[in-house]
Amino acid sequence: MRLAHASVDVPLITLGVSTLLCVVYEVIVISHGGESSEAASWLSGAVFGFAAAWWVEVDRRQYAVSAPFEYAAFVFFLWPVAVPYHLIKTRGWNGVALGLAFLVLAFSPFFVGMVAYFVLSR
Repeated sequence: MRLAHASVDVPLITLGVSTLLCVVYEVIVISHGGESSEAASWLSGAVFGFAAAWWVEVDRRQYAVSAPFEYAAFVFFLWPVAVPYHLIKTRGWNGVALGLAFLVLAFSPFFVGMVAYFVLSR
Protein backbone atom coordinates (compact mmCIF):
# COMPACT_ATOMS: atom_id res chain seq x y z
CA MET A 1 0.00 0.00 0.00
CA ARG A 2 1.48 3.33 -1.05
CA LEU A 3 0.72 6.61 0.65
CA ALA A 4 0.97 9.79 -1.41
CA HIS A 5 1.88 12.36 1.24
CA ALA A 6 5.58 12.95 0.51
CA SER A 7 7.74 13.14 -2.57
CA VAL A 8 10.99 11.26 -3.11
CA ASP A 9 12.05 13.76 -5.76
CA VAL A 10 13.88 16.21 -3.47
CA PRO A 11 16.17 13.63 -1.81
CA LEU A 12 16.93 12.06 -5.20
CA ILE A 13 17.72 15.46 -6.70
CA THR A 14 19.98 16.14 -3.72
CA LEU A 15 21.77 12.84 -4.34
CA GLY A 16 22.22 13.63 -8.02
CA VAL A 17 23.39 17.20 -7.52
CA SER A 18 25.82 16.28 -4.73
CA THR A 19 27.26 13.47 -6.84
CA LEU A 20 27.62 15.79 -9.83
CA LEU A 21 29.38 18.41 -7.69
CA CYS A 22 31.75 15.76 -6.35
CA VAL A 23 32.53 14.56 -9.88
CA VAL A 24 33.26 18.11 -11.06
CA TYR A 25 35.42 18.75 -7.99
CA GLU A 26 37.43 15.56 -8.57
CA VAL A 27 38.05 16.37 -12.23
CA ILE A 28 39.08 19.98 -11.51
CA VAL A 29 41.46 19.00 -8.73
CA ILE A 30 43.02 16.20 -10.77
CA SER A 31 43.34 18.37 -13.88
CA HIS A 32 45.44 20.82 -11.82
CA GLY A 33 47.70 18.04 -10.57
CA GLY A 34 46.30 17.79 -7.06
CA GLU A 35 44.36 15.23 -5.13
CA SER A 36 41.12 15.41 -3.22
CA SER A 37 41.42 16.58 0.36
CA GLU A 38 40.37 14.40 3.26
CA ALA A 39 37.86 17.03 4.39
CA ALA A 40 36.21 17.13 0.96
CA SER A 41 35.97 13.35 0.89
CA TRP A 42 34.45 13.31 4.37
CA LEU A 43 31.97 16.05 3.45
CA SER A 44 30.86 14.31 0.27
CA GLY A 45 30.35 11.06 2.18
CA ALA A 46 28.34 12.83 4.87
CA VAL A 47 26.14 14.63 2.32
CA PHE A 48 25.55 11.41 0.41
CA GLY A 49 24.74 9.51 3.61
CA PHE A 50 22.34 12.23 4.73
CA ALA A 51 20.55 12.34 1.37
CA ALA A 52 20.38 8.52 1.29
CA ALA A 53 18.87 8.39 4.78
CA TRP A 54 16.43 11.16 3.86
CA TRP A 55 15.37 9.30 0.72
CA VAL A 56 14.93 5.99 2.57
CA GLU A 57 12.83 7.73 5.24
CA VAL A 58 10.51 9.29 2.63
CA ASP A 59 10.37 6.07 0.60
CA ARG A 60 9.70 3.99 3.70
CA ARG A 61 6.71 6.18 4.53
CA GLN A 62 5.37 5.91 0.99
CA TYR A 63 5.55 2.11 1.10
CA ALA A 64 4.18 2.09 4.68
CA VAL A 65 7.15 0.11 6.00
CA SER A 66 7.38 0.28 9.76
CA ALA A 67 10.79 0.93 11.29
CA PRO A 68 12.18 1.99 14.65
CA PHE A 69 12.68 5.64 15.49
CA GLU A 70 16.46 5.46 14.93
CA TYR A 71 16.19 3.87 11.49
CA ALA A 72 17.23 7.04 9.64
CA ALA A 73 20.38 7.32 11.77
CA PHE A 74 21.13 3.66 11.08
CA VAL A 75 20.79 4.29 7.34
CA PHE A 76 22.99 7.40 7.57
CA PHE A 77 25.89 5.49 9.09
CA LEU A 78 25.47 2.19 7.23
CA TRP A 79 23.92 3.26 3.92
CA PRO A 80 26.00 0.85 1.75
CA VAL A 81 24.19 -2.02 3.50
CA ALA A 82 20.94 -0.39 4.62
CA VAL A 83 19.88 1.13 1.28
CA PRO A 84 20.16 -2.10 -0.74
CA TYR A 85 18.40 -3.93 2.11
CA HIS A 86 15.57 -1.39 2.06
CA LEU A 87 15.27 -1.62 -1.71
CA ILE A 88 15.12 -5.42 -1.68
CA LYS A 89 12.64 -5.38 1.21
CA THR A 90 10.29 -2.93 -0.53
CA ARG A 91 10.73 -3.95 -4.17
CA GLY A 92 11.84 -7.57 -4.15
CA TRP A 93 14.34 -8.61 -6.80
CA ASN A 94 13.80 -5.35 -8.70
CA GLY A 95 15.46 -3.69 -5.73
CA VAL A 96 18.75 -5.45 -6.46
CA ALA A 97 19.22 -3.47 -9.67
CA LEU A 98 18.25 -0.25 -7.92
CA GLY A 99 20.64 -1.02 -5.08
CA LEU A 100 23.49 -1.58 -7.52
CA ALA A 101 22.60 1.65 -9.33
CA PHE A 102 22.67 3.45 -5.99
CA LEU A 103 26.14 2.09 -5.22
CA VAL A 104 27.39 3.07 -8.68
CA LEU A 105 26.06 6.58 -8.10
CA ALA A 106 27.82 6.73 -4.74
CA PHE A 107 31.19 5.68 -6.08
CA SER A 108 31.04 7.48 -9.43
CA PRO A 109 33.14 10.48 -8.24
CA PHE A 110 35.96 8.08 -7.37
CA PHE A 111 35.74 6.22 -10.68
CA VAL A 112 35.47 9.40 -12.77
CA GLY A 113 38.44 10.82 -10.87
CA MET A 114 40.47 7.71 -11.67
CA VAL A 115 39.57 7.97 -15.36
CA ALA A 116 40.44 11.67 -15.37
CA TYR A 117 43.77 10.92 -13.73
CA PHE A 118 44.71 8.27 -16.28
CA VAL A 119 43.54 10.37 -19.24
CA LEU A 120 45.24 13.58 -18.08
CA SER A 121 48.49 11.92 -16.95
CA ARG A 122 49.38 10.73 -20.44
